[in-house]
Amino acid sequence: MTEDPALTPDPRPTEPGAAASRRADDDAALRAEVDAELAAERRQRRLAPRVRTGLVLLLGAAVAWAAALVLLVDKMQLIADPGSKLGCDVNPFISCGSVMMTWQASAFGIPNMAIGLGGFAIMGTVGALLLSRVQPPRWFRWAVLGGLVFAFGFIHFLALSAIFVIRALCPWCMVVWVATAPMFFAYLAHMVEERDLPVPGPIAMVLRHWAVLTVLWYVLVAVTILLAFLPQWMAMAGL
Repeated sequence: MTEDPALTPDPRPTEPGAAASRRADDDAALRAEVDAELAAERRQRRLAPRVRTGLVLLLGAAVAWAAALVLLVDKMQLIADPGSKLGCDVNPFISCGSVMMTWQASAFGIPNMAIGLGGFAIMGTVGALLLSRVQPPRWFRWAVLGGLVFAFGFIHFLALSAIFVIRALCPWCMVVWVATAPMFFAYLAHMVEERDLPVPGPIAMVLRHWAVLTVLWYVLVAVTILLAFLPQWMAMAGL
C-alpha cells in the first residue's frame, strides 16, 4: 500500500520558517559584530591613557636628561676652572654656578646631574615601552612609580634649598623641575587608571586630572619664587 503524497509531511522548512531562521542568523552575526567593535573600543580606551603617559614620560625625560647633561658639563668646567663664568650665570641670584658648588648639588656624594642622567634615561625607556603599547609586569610598574616619587621628592628638596637656603636660582635646574612634575603626575594618574594604585573614589578623580595638578604645581612654585625673591625682582625692574 503506497502512501498518499498529500498526507506525507514535507521535511523542508516552510518559507516563513526559513525566513525567520535567516533573520535569527543575521541578528546573531550583527550582535557579534557589535560586540567585537565594543570590545575593540574598550581596548582602545585602555590603551589611550597608556600611550599618553608614555609620551609624557618620553618627552619629559628627554628634556630633563638634556638639562642634566648641560649641568654636568658646566660642573666639570667649574671644577677645572672655579673662576669661570657659565652661560646661565645671569646675576647673583640667577646663577647655576652658585648652586652647583653647594653640598646640596652632590647630596649623595656624587653630582646630582649624574644621577639624573641615569634616572631620566630609564624613564625615557619606560615611556618608549608604553608608547609601544607594552604592558610591563606589576612589580615593574611599581618600581617606576617609586623612582618618580623619589625624583619628585628630591626636586622639592633641591627647590626649597635653592629658594630659602642658597638664595639662588639655577635655570637648568628649574628645567629639570618643570620636566619632572608632569612625569610624576601623569604616571600617578596612569597607576590609578590601571587600578594598580587603590585609592578612594574622590581621590582617584582628583589624581586623574594630572594636567591640572601639574599646572597648579607650576603656579605654586612660581608664586613661591616670586615672593621669596621679591626685593631682587623689584631691584631688577628698577622699583
